[in-house]
Amino acid sequence: MTSFLDRLVEAVLCCEVTDGDMRRLATRAIADTICVAAPGAFEPVTRNTLGAYGGSVAATWSGDGCESLEAAVLINAVAAHALDFDDVYLVSLAHASAVIVPAIVSEPLQTHAPDDVIAAFCAGMIAGRAIGQRLGQGHYNKGWHGTGTVGAFAATAAVGRLMNITPERLKSAFALCGSMSGGLRINFGTQAKPVHAGLAAVAGLRAVRLAQAGVTGAPDVFGRNGFIDLYGGADGVDMPEDAAFVAHPGDVSVKLYPCCYAAHRLIGVAMDARERLGADIARRADVRFTVMVPAGSVEVLKYDWPATELEAKFSGPFNVAVALLDGVPTLQSYAAETVQRSDVAAVMQRLTVIEDEGQLSGGDIEFGKVTLQISGGIVDRFERAAIPGSPHDPPAPDALRQKLRGCLRDFEHQAGKPFPGLSYLRRLGAEGWVFGLT
Repeated sequence: MTSFLDRLVEAVLCCEVTDGDMRRLATRAIADTICVAAPGAFEPVTRNTLGAYGGSVAATWSGDGCESLEAAVLINAVAAHALDFDDVYLVSLAHASAVIVPAIVSEPLQTHAPDDVIAAFCAGMIAGRAIGQRLGQGHYNKGWHGTGTVGAFAATAAVGRLMNITPERLKSAFALCGSMSGGLRINFGTQAKPVHAGLAAVAGLRAVRLAQAGVTGAPDVFGRNGFIDLYGGADGVDMPEDAAFVAHPGDVSVKLYPCCYAAHRLIGVAMDARERLGADIARRADVRFTVMVPAGSVEVLKYDWPATELEAKFSGPFNVAVALLDGVPTLQSYAAETVQRSDVAAVMQRLTVIEDEGQLSGGDIEFGKVTLQISGGIVDRFERAAIPGSPHDPPAPDALRQKLRGCLRDFEHQAGKPFPGLSYLRRLGAEGWVFGLT
């Protein structure tokens, strides 16, 4: 019987992108990742990371110099995840693109053909999905951050495919990766969270480089007493279905709001109410709001009254209040002055988030539906099952272009120059997602 590792290695190394739709969606994810890294380059965590690894050997997507290729990968991945605006691949339990793309699209890796880069990205998605299914949702529920754990293996697969590693050496690379995989959910709401993405991307690159140089590891890191036994949950599967070994970039959820993905459905139902009842609904002092969520689905939204910009991204009440007051949350919605706004606080005081014990999510962010009950001067009720930007409610092309262009404008405003990372998108044929050419 073929082992999980053998199936995974074969799927990764044989990954090709010949389907036009698969290529289109893969380049969408790459464009989204690089563009959100543009404003992310100015976030404190990215500047701090650059301060630790600055130099003149390589350059980041933002054009800043750094000390090595690994430093460029690290800083690009931190920037991509710094704003929590990067996409989500829930079947992998991770923000997979923010880890994979920097690992294969950082200077000086640009000698590789675009087709190979896109195939490598898809190979990383395969590894993320298959390993995520082996681990199960219980991995995340234990407190692991899949972007740092599963993401490291996804990056290893992507870099291995890009560098045409042999099957045996890829097995060693996975074993080496297993010793570098990590990331804790307790760090959410701090600068450590985006660093998880950077460390995972570097782990993938480092594991492949070591394996290519002849460093060996366990013959099956996913075998008995290996990674799955130590990190997995009770709901993991012994062998994922066949579909897990094929790339599905269409299953990526595009983020339309720069905050924790668990808050996006709450924002969506608030936007539904605002659209029907008008922009002034939140300012009526006689109106109260009750948001009912599946039990366990928003556990990660742990800051009821956020004190910082990072905490605001992980607050259910804050995000609902901002959506009701302002409409679509933007980068500015998480600035320090917004967190301290008195009108936001006033809405939060009239807003309650309740867990629905009749909907036991098991930690699944997409499970069931959320309900917004409006009472007082106005009585109404709104329900939403699909998360905006997910495969069940895909982003409209104009909404995505508005997001990406806004990210690039933010960079140019702060840097006083166009974003250098656009050159990578042009080379990969992914610039159409920004400029409406797709």
